[in-house]
Amino acid sequence: MSNLSDDDEIKQLFIDESLEGLQRSERLLLDAEEGRTRPDLVDVLFRDFHTIKGTSALLGYDRIASLGHAAEDLMSRLRDKSIDARPHHFARMVDVVDTLRMMIESIRDANTEGTAEVEPLVKLLRDDLERGNAAPAEPPPPAPAATAPVPAPTAPAPVPPPAPTVPTAPPVAAAPPPRPAFEALPAEPAPAPADDEKQKHDAAADGTVRVNVGVLDKLMNLMGELVLARNQMIQTVRGLRDQSAQGAAQRLSIVTSDLQEQIMKTRMQPVARVFEKSPRQVRDLCQQTGKRVNAEIDGTTTEIDKALVEAIRDPVMHIIRNAIDHGMEPPDERVLKGKPPVGKVSVRAVHEGSTVSIDIKDDGRGIDPVKVKVIAVKKGVISQAEADGMGDREAINLIFRPGFSTAEKVTSISGRGVGMDVVRTHVERSGGQVELESTLGKGTTIRLKMPLTLAIIPALLVKEAGQRFAIPQSNLLELVYLDDDSKKSIEYVRGAPIYRLRGEILPLVRLAPLLRKPQAPTADGVNIVVVAIGQRRYGLVVESIQDTEEIVIKPLSSQLKRLGCYAGATVLGDGNVALILDVSGIASMAGIDVSANAATREAKAAASLVDGQQSMLVFKAGDDAACAVPVSMVARLETIDRTKIEVVGGSEVLQYRGHIMPVLRPEAVLPIGQGAASEDGLQRMIVFDFGTPVGLAVNSIVDVTDVESSKAARSELPHVMGTSVCFGRTTLLVDVFGLVRQLAPNALEASKEKALRRPRVLLADEVDAIRASLAGWLRSSGVDVIELSSDAAVKELRSEHGGQVDALIASLDGSARGLELVRTARLEQPSLPIVCTAREADRHAESARAAGALTVVKRLEREAVLEALTNAGIFSHAGAAP
Repeated sequence: MSNLSDDDEIKQLFIDESLEGLQRSERLLLDAEEGRTRPDLVDVLFRDFHTIKGTSALLGYDRIASLGHAAEDLMSRLRDKSIDARPHHFARMVDVVDTLRMMIESIRDANTEGTAEVEPLVKLLRDDLERGNAAPAEPPPPAPAATAPVPAPTAPAPVPPPAPTVPTAPPVAAAPPPRPAFEALPAEPAPAPADDEKQKHDAAADGTVRVNVGVLDKLMNLMGELVLARNQMIQTVRGLRDQSAQGAAQRLSIVTSDLQEQIMKTRMQPVARVFEKSPRQVRDLCQQTGKRVNAEIDGTTTEIDKALVEAIRDPVMHIIRNAIDHGMEPPDERVLKGKPPVGKVSVRAVHEGSTVSIDIKDDGRGIDPVKVKVIAVKKGVISQAEADGMGDREAINLIFRPGFSTAEKVTSISGRGVGMDVVRTHVERSGGQVELESTLGKGTTIRLKMPLTLAIIPALLVKEAGQRFAIPQSNLLELVYLDDDSKKSIEYVRGAPIYRLRGEILPLVRLAPLLRKPQAPTADGVNIVVVAIGQRRYGLVVESIQDTEEIVIKPLSSQLKRLGCYAGATVLGDGNVALILDVSGIASMAGIDVSANAATREAKAAASLVDGQQSMLVFKAGDDAACAVPVSMVARLETIDRTKIEVVGGSEVLQYRGHIMPVLRPEAVLPIGQGAASEDGLQRMIVFDFGTPVGLAVNSIVDVTDVESSKAARSELPHVMGTSVCFGRTTLLVDVFGLVRQLAPNALEASKEKALRRPRVLLADEVDAIRASLAGWLRSSGVDVIELSSDAAVKELRSEHGGQVDALIASLDGSARGLELVRTARLEQPSLPIVCTAREADRHAESARAAGALTVVKRLEREAVLEALTNAGIFSHAGAAP
């Protein structure tokens, strides 16, 4: 072997260039198999094999050079048209690419060419040269066993020359019976690349340089140290009056941020690196399973940190393998179901704020929740009692349990029960989340949400038991402060604290006891940090909330790595160390089931409506009699100071969010006893929205449950729809409309206040110019407009004046804050009309309507915005007209 092979830099350059060329060649060959043959296919293959042959011979890798030389000779004859290009020629090239890749990877890993047999493949290539345009005597043999698990596609019966083309089948991986794998090249000479194209390529090559990954990692570490030094500098000069020092610190901060952004770009790689093996994987799996599948890749220009590319490559490949093996039906079965015989697996990557969302979707049979539960019980993953109490969404998520598999037998592809649990573990370990949606008979979508980078992240600093902790902002939803009176609304269910945040039950975790630290003395209020894992939310109760800061993640020592509550550590600006909390690990330690998310409850509620069930809010009133009202009618749950309730004209009222809200007591019309006032001085109240709010004063809130309306017993009592058993007690199902009609009939009429004023609209848009332009147009059309950013609009809706607007216009362009505003508005005011604007209205329509918007219109079409407001009815009770 030549001494040049001992030069590590030259050897590494050969490995990188060769693998890059083989990847390019394989991609072109697979494209040709799907009917997308490039005119310069033979030229590209010739150049790549020529380069590999020449460099390997120079370095003394004789076997690689021998195979590359034989492939180059065949491509040369195909290029000069002395041999007509046939499908079996290119099928042979797939085998050559596989063998060369295996040998070069062996050099990279073991510094040897490996044990792959190249002589039989070289002989086949030489036979093709000698045979020329004569048809092969027999079909090409399968590829070497070590290079691929399945044989390459073979050509059909001999085709007499000259034939201008060989017809191709649909653009899918081959399925029996055999068919041509590649389209033959046109008889006309392939056009050579234009000179200007070549110059562009050369210019691009001159503008790039290969950098060792270790150098990038070192730069990233140094960048982290610079960020820490900047934070310390800012801390130092913050208390100084020296303007020059503060100016220098500010310039240092700006330069550091710019430098950090540029260094991060050097580590960013296209998500295409994750997908580059997907077409070949689909091809091989189709040959093994006999299925026909077309792979569609979208969003390959989306970029992500190199470390995350490596972390999610295997999970993505495993999900695609499952989609074909488990999810996709055979062609004949698809035809019987009315589907096209060719299945589709699509992979799409898009940026969503500071994350990348990767969707892997198939149109196969979907996941059968009943079958999943049966298998889970059979394998001992869950008990029969647990299975009986599970909804469909929870059952589907059982596929993420260790040891679970729906395969009927173990094969080389699946059946060992080691799969989706590993996928979730790898993704969550990298700071990502996995979401699963499946519809029986229609297909499955698995969504991976990954951060753009793991090195430097923004975080919220909190203090507990005298120590500071960092919570990544990617997990942070909102901050809640309960004063001395409001903290009494914290309830306990079986000893576990919960807080009802805008009607949703929020489990609370007290950080100090969980981390086995001494509990700090109780302050005047309670600080709750609301965090999320996927769609599951819970609250962390901490001593105090400090500031946000960009932190550099440092790995934990071996002793702390075993603790699931910590994700790493960081050095703060004052030089002290803070531990980074892992919200998923804390949830596990606290016994919170992260799979029971909001989507599960919504799906269960939707299924209940189909089955004749209705979700009911159970409460106690009078002498603690059990009553219930439909959850769909409830706008808010409130706990207020009883002294704030006033008596006007013999009726109880409350000043609530800019309204004079009537306060009704169910015991006034129902035979449930008068009861007694609570000792804590607080009044629990269920708020309904009939255009104006109406409050129902109750003793306590019990919980939400499903009631089968068809099985509810009839009742002769006034304002009672029936009775049912809820939580072991006979419960009155209250007729809310009847009760309000008797006790507060004016609340069911249109608000007189609206008839005396122009419609008032809250306009939220991040761009001042667009916001001002649209606001002026609306004002000239008879609408009063409140102009705010999305963040300010959230505060406005939550303020006591938030109920005084007739509609919300929210822009969805620029960030995810617009969609969050829509969700918040729907929670705060369920009956508020919401109109969204966006440059690409169709693209946002589905997500906006799911969040609660009425419609999405194009952002710059002012007439369409006004028409949407008119359709929402905001002019129906006002003097203005559009």
